[in-house]
Amino acid sequence: MNEAVLELLDPGLGVSFQDLGRRGWRRFGVPPGGALDDHASRWANRLLGNPLGVPVLEVLLHGAQWRALRRVEVSVAGASVPHDPAQPDRWHTRTLEEGDRFSIPPSPSGVWSYLGVRGGFVADRWFGSVSAFPRGGLGEPLSAGAVLYRRAQAWPSWPSGVGQRWLDPAEQRDYASPPPLPVWPGPQWNLFPQAARDALFDTEWRVSSRCDRTGYRLEGEPLPVPGESILSEPVLPGSLQVPPDGRPIVTLRDGPTVGGYPKIALLDPRFLAWLVQCRSSQSIRFVPVGDGTKS
Repeated sequence: MNEAVLELLDPGLGVSFQDLGRRGWRRFGVPPGGALDDHASRWANRLLGNPLGVPVLEVLLHGAQWRALRRVEVSVAGASVPHDPAQPDRWHTRTLEEGDRFSIPPSPSGVWSYLGVRGGFVADRWFGSVSAFPRGGLGEPLSAGAVLYRRAQAWPSWPSGVGQRWLDPAEQRDYASPPPLPVWPGPQWNLFPQAARDALFDTEWRVSSRCDRTGYRLEGEPLPVPGESILSEPVLPGSLQVPPDGRPIVTLRDGPTVGGYPKIALLDPRFLAWLVQCRSSQSIRFVPVGDGTKS
């Protein structure tokens, strides 16, 4: 048995179910999917005492609104927002009473927020994961009026004002100031001229407005591209593919599983969560793995 806990009143710019993704299906062309910022999604669950991989809601920017259908504890992690006593803080839990309404307000930095519920949401699974992948016919973004459930069992509510949890502010990520992003040489590193390899690290890249869950395009001085073509081969999340225009594309969790663009580098997966929280026109830099950068 499941119990209704929230009603989605307005999806804003986009709300979908996500977990930690699916494994073992790439050879069939199914990408891993999962929360783009898995650091924040794990914290949304950890703060509630949930297993780290139970489903959460991934929220794009702002505008989403919900109504509580019963007394329930929720958490929000991810994109930064100033403190507002009327709304659940990021990196914090909050008890909602039946009928309470709440929303994800605009944030000064970051792109993706994660809403968790004590006990975890219940959602349909495809290939072992609830992660929506509309391009592959696996689920859709949630629409207004959607009723959200969790598994019905003994979930004793925390007494009002007692047992609230939060992440130490010193440990909360400042998405406005991402660290340098470490990369390994990609499969075609040696095909690129030295000028391209140097430029990858010397350029201050800007995040393009042409970004989604499949990949983030970068803007900057075009890299010199190899003169020879390559056969299509597997592509991993974090791969820096360089198309003919010389501007890298970083493959994300819903990206293609094979591709024919040369890959100059591979982003350290621990830093993928930093990249996806960068907004359009925000600047980033790449550094070689091993320079001492901490995640």
